[in-house]
Amino acid sequence: MKKSKLWQVARKPLFFIGFLMLAVVVIAALFAPLIAPHGYAEMNLALKFTAPCAQFPLGTDQYGRCVFSRIVYGSRIALKVGIMAVVIETGIGVTLGIIAGYYGKKLDQAIMFLTDMIWSIPPIILAMAIVLLLTPSAENVAISVALVTWAQFTKIVRVKVQSIKNLSYIQAAKVYGESDVQIILRYILPNLTSTIVILASLALPSAILSTTSMGFLSLGAQEPLPDWGMILSGGIQFIERASWISFWPGLAIVWTVLGFNLAAEGLKELLDPRMKV
Repeated sequence: MKKSKLWQVARKPLFFIGFLMLAVVVIAALFAPLIAPHGYAEMNLALKFTAPCAQFPLGTDQYGRCVFSRIVYGSRIALKVGIMAVVIETGIGVTLGIIAGYYGKKLDQAIMFLTDMIWSIPPIILAMAIVLLLTPSAENVAISVALVTWAQFTKIVRVKVQSIKNLSYIQAAKVYGESDVQIILRYILPNLTSTIVILASLALPSAILSTTSMGFLSLGAQEPLPDWGMILSGGIQFIERASWISFWPGLAIVWTVLGFNLAAEGLKELLDPRMKV
């Protein structure tokens, strides 16, 4: 039955396309040194603004660096920062959601007040403020994005826990004297696995888009690291002379985010088709 369901989802054109798009990005990240013809920081001012050619497939930038090589190496930063942000926001959101849903009462009210407050603030503005406090870097961007996007996890997990905690076997566990920690780890958390996986997969493209947006504002990875957002930003002032500098990193961002979105929708249908996110 599960195999049949997996096969049905895999056969969906959009999911299959998304999977292939992601495979390209992951392969580029894993084998960047083998794929990229040049180092991402390798400069040659005599070759700056070189149009796409055999030596430089996507041209060179204002410093004579290979745009193709920088985009390939930049896939590592995009995936690393995006995944790091999602792991942190998942940890915060799921933990608070379980506490709020399981214990309820004043603790639930306090957590929901904090969640609603975070939810009401434009995430990119708050993330920028946090990065400026921590100093710009790829890792700090991941932390800042996670600190402003965990609310969606908390809200959904809280509702799930509220429905699970009233099940008969949970009540039986309490009667037998199991502690709250044991009940949460042994019974509640396993029932949240599919929900957490779905939420994380749906949050990943947003996290990547947010981190590249921060890079565009020069708040992410710093030169000479090849952050896609920073490459795109640096090429805007030369858009008429060398449009390829901004076009290709922009396309890489769209490709990656779209791939994750398409694959995440298929994964959501596979694990829980009734879930509304």
